[in-house]
Parts: sequence; structure tokens; C-alpha cells
Amino acid sequence: MGQRPHRATGQNADLRCATLSLRLLETTDLHGQLRAYDYFADRPAPHTGLAALAPEIAQARSEVSNCLLFDCGDFLQGTPITQIWGDGDPALADSPNPMIAAMNAVGYDAAALGNHEFDFGLAQLDRAVAEANFPLVCANLERAPHSESPEARGKVVPWLMIEREMQDDAGQPQPMRIAVIGVLPQPTLGWMQKRQSNEMTTTCLEQALRHHLVHIRETRPDLVIVLAHTGIAPLEAGEHDRARDAEHAALAVAELDGVDVVLAGHDHRLFPDRTRPATPGIDPIGATLAGKPAINAGAAGTRLGVLDLTLERRDGRWQIVRHTAALRRVRPGKPRECTEILNASAPAHAATLAHMRREIGESTVPLHSYFSMIAPDRSLSLKARAGFSHAAERLRGHPLEALPRLAAVSIFKSGGLGGAGNFIDIPAGKLRVSHIDDLYLFNNGIGAVEITGAELLDWLEQSASVFVQLTPGEDAPRLRDPSFASYQFDVISGLRYEIDLSQPPRYAADGRCIAPSATRIRNLTHAGRPIAPDDRFVLLSNDFRLSGGNGFQLRGRPIGLDPEPVLVRELLQREIRGATPALEIEAEPIWRFAPMPGTRVICLTGPGAQAHLHELAAHGVRATPLPLDTDGFLPLQIAL
Repeated sequence: MGQRPHRATGQNADLRCATLSLRLLETTDLHGQLRAYDYFADRPAPHTGLAALAPEIAQARSEVSNCLLFDCGDFLQGTPITQIWGDGDPALADSPNPMIAAMNAVGYDAAALGNHEFDFGLAQLDRAVAEANFPLVCANLERAPHSESPEARGKVVPWLMIEREMQDDAGQPQPMRIAVIGVLPQPTLGWMQKRQSNEMTTTCLEQALRHHLVHIRETRPDLVIVLAHTGIAPLEAGEHDRARDAEHAALAVAELDGVDVVLAGHDHRLFPDRTRPATPGIDPIGATLAGKPAINAGAAGTRLGVLDLTLERRDGRWQIVRHTAALRRVRPGKPRECTEILNASAPAHAATLAHMRREIGESTVPLHSYFSMIAPDRSLSLKARAGFSHAAERLRGHPLEALPRLAAVSIFKSGGLGGAGNFIDIPAGKLRVSHIDDLYLFNNGIGAVEITGAELLDWLEQSASVFVQLTPGEDAPRLRDPSFASYQFDVISGLRYEIDLSQPPRYAADGRCIAPSATRIRNLTHAGRPIAPDDRFVLLSNDFRLSGGNGFQLRGRPIGLDPEPVLVRELLQREIRGATPALEIEAEPIWRFAPMPGTRVICLTGPGAQAHLHELAAHGVRATPLPLDTDGFLPLQIAL
């Protein structure tokens, strides 16, 4: 805690033992979800987004005397309404950034930069930053002075001091000085699509915090809050340093001397969370990291993090003596959205709808992701085909042209924390621009590596780690480990293999190798032949994955396909437009679960899967639908 001398005068010296209640509110990973609208499906999405969360923020503020609101990053990218602004759509050339306008309306005290703030390049980032009425913090980002626009210069700082007069529990005014510092994952620049590596660098977040905390302590704040755009994961013995530089370093942040509170983000996982197991330093029920109050509000404006601190002043120093943490959802019933946000975003909303409704082609078959974790998937086959078409052009005449080509593809919408509606569901017929973003949400570019058979096998082992281990002959309540995101499950087109769920996973969700000898992949073949450890391939994937995103281990030797990044979305649109008279695609039978007689497991999918259950039988998957659960998911009992 801060060590500022007591400033009371004689008549209020008794306030040395004062208590003060301070509420910290957090949003994080809003990802452009400012309205309660699903642009991919072109329909309302009640109880989501900042406009719907704003009344809850107002209510939470009204309940207490002292309150601060923060965001922990990744607010600029993620939905079409922010995408078309970031891409420079002419219809929005003179319009403010819709997400910044919404955040201005809510009134944030500060926000951290996340890795996705850089997706549209520095010029668009500066334009958005210049419009913000709240300060932004990032301690491990360094930019060349000439790279900042005059309008944005100085608006992103490593840390800042919030000085407020607050009311203690006896109703007396108390001057408070609260230091707020932000950090983001060090690999952020490697994930940028519009790279300007000569103009900025990112450093180790822990080293940056250590450096700035020295200066912060010299100012003697009453409280130090870290807005940490990084997830929460254990620090394993022997891997401490690696974990501190990774994407799940919030525990390492909390361990630093001088840090009082950690507001986390990036991994979209809720904290507190009663379903998360307790591990050393992480108390998911008491909401502490290294014994310090912490919270993570998830993503997309579905929840508001509420962290209530009780501070007691002893001998002139404020100390946190108690805290409670809660995650509030938008209250059920008739949705309420902030009128100011709706009005401010109306032009961008109209332009987005016009853009997303443009037709680009036609499909003879439906494309959906209801079964992407249990069976072949047409949408994944389409992604792979788009990549192969591009590589055929780029590798013509290349020294590696003769090597077999494979494509690692994954699904972004497969339930999970996004809820029962978080699935692709594109009917056969006309394809619109909205369907491209539905198929591929992020600004990832295509990349390639030369890879050996041994490295390929390890890649698949990490992908197969998303599933829980099953006991043969027994029923299991879930298939997927909830600590993994669906996009951590790569399917590699061009191969055939089985996944044996009786074996333990080799990797943890944060990329740690926890069982080096574990082997789930069986009968791995290419073109009907078993793959040898020294076989060589060209493997296509997105550059986020190839740069180690989401803790994915780096494998293979990079191959330069393009002088400038080419977005996967652009390749999908090209593939669809080039399909005449209509897109025809079948699900490639790449993998299946190894048979486990007498074993059944529950897979949760969306209720819309009911219309497609016949596809599972065609792929040899025996599935029995059960009644919808309390969260609206359709449980499928899979017989292995």
C-alpha cells in the first residue's frame, strides 16, 4: 500500500483510524460490442454490449459514495461496427470511433490498451485515442515520438495518479491518491497486421512494472491498481520466467511488491469463478491473486466486475482490510440500453448494416459450427480451401513448392463463455459480407511454416489437449476443458488421425507442457501413409498462431508468403466470389475420436443444432440430444 504521511490536522487527528469503502468497476475485452446487436446474424442480441451494461454501471455507482470505473483493454476491435471504422469505410470517414464515443458517454476514469487496439494500425489507433475523454495507460509500450500524431501525443502514459476527495464511512472527506498503471502482452507487436516495428516496441510486462513501481512509490500513493491486459494462470516451478512474459501473467503481476489490486483481462475467463480450481496463489472464490484483490469481467460487455474494498487507515497509511468481488450481469427482463450510446452510434450502426447486408455470393449448403468439436465441419474446410488457393499462387516457383501442403484451421464461435448463441449458423443461399466476419472474426493474416512430422505431431497434441481425459466405460459430464477456448483446437486439413481421450492432455490452456510423454494422437497419416518424424510439410495457419498466440508453442521455420500481411477474411471473400455459380463445399473427414466402447460424454452445442443432427449420423457420430440446460445449450450425449 501507499506510504504517504498522514495529512490530518489537530481537529481531525482521530481520522488516523478511519475506514473508507471504495468500489472499483471493471469492464474488459469489450471487443467493439457497444450495442446489444448481433451483426453476424443481423438481429438484436439482448443483454450484451456496453449500451446494455451502462445502466448497470450507473446503478453500481449510485449504491456507493466512492467509485471508479476502469477498462482493461481490447475495446476497439471485434464487431463489424468497429471493424468498418478501423478499415476506413468512406461512410464513416468523418465519424468518431463508435466505441470511444460509447465509452465517453459512460465516463471511464482510465483504460488500459490491449493487443487488439493495434489491429488497424497506429494511425487509426491515434485517431481513436485522440477522441477519448479518459486517460489510457500502458507501461510496457514504447513509441518513437515522431510516430505519434499531434492529437494523440501524450494521451497514452505508462501510469497516472488519480487524486480525488472521497468520503469515509463516518461521512468525513478524505483526499485519496490512487496510482493506475497498465500492461499488455509482450508479443502484441508480433500479432499486428499493419506492422510498424521501427516505430514502437513492447517490453516484458513484469520488468516494466518493476521499473515504474519504483517511481510510483516515490510519489507515495494511497493505492496502486494495475490494469493488466493479461490472463490468470498458475506459475509452475521451473517455468516462472516464461509464464511472466506470457499471456496469462496476472499472478506474476500480483506478486510484485507495491501492487495492491489487479484488474485482469485478455483471456475472457471470469474471476471470481467457483468452477475454477484453486491453485497456489490463485483463490477463485475469494477473488485473490497472491493474496491481493483481483477480478476479471470476461468479455463482450456481458458482465460488470464489481470489486468492493474496505480500507482502514492506521498510523497515516491506508490498508485494504477486506474486499468482496462480484460479476453482475445485465438484469433480466425488458432490455434497457443507454440512450446516449444509441444516439451516438446511430450513424455507424446504419452504415454497418448497409455494409454487412451486401451480397457476395451463394452457398449450396449451410455453414455452421455446431459440431466443430466432435465431427467434420464445412466452415473449417472452407477456411482451409481459401488458404490452399492462396498458397498455390504464392509458392509457385518457391524452393518448397514440391512439399505437401497442410492447413491448420480452428473455429472462433463454438459456445463456451460466449453462450448458447455463440455459433456460426449460415443457411444455404445468399452469402453476405456479414457471413465473412461470422466465419472469421479477427484481423489475422495468413502465414506458413516448414514443419517436420515430429513437430506436426506435437502441434496436434497441443490442439487435442482442449478435451478432458475420459475413463473408458464410464459416462462423463463434459467433453471440453473449459479453461481452453474453442480456437485453441486446430484441425489440420490434409491429414487423417484419431484422438484418444483415454490419455491425459500434453498441454495446459496457457501453453505449458504438463505431460511431455502424453500421446492422444493415433494413426496419423498423410495421403494414406503414416507420417515419419523427419517428413517435411508446408503448414498454413494464421500469423497469430504462428507467432505463439494463446500460448501456442512455436514450431517450424517461417516461410514468407506475402510481402505484406493478407487477411484470412480477404481470402474467404475471394474464395466465395470465385465460386460459380455457387459455393459447393463438403466437410473433410480429417479426424475422429478413437473408439471407447461403453463410454459416453456430454458435448454442449447451440439449440440451432437440432436442424442439422442428421449430419452427425452421416459422419458416424452417435449423438443423443438431451433437454436444453439452464443456460440454453443443447447437450448432446456422444457415444464413443
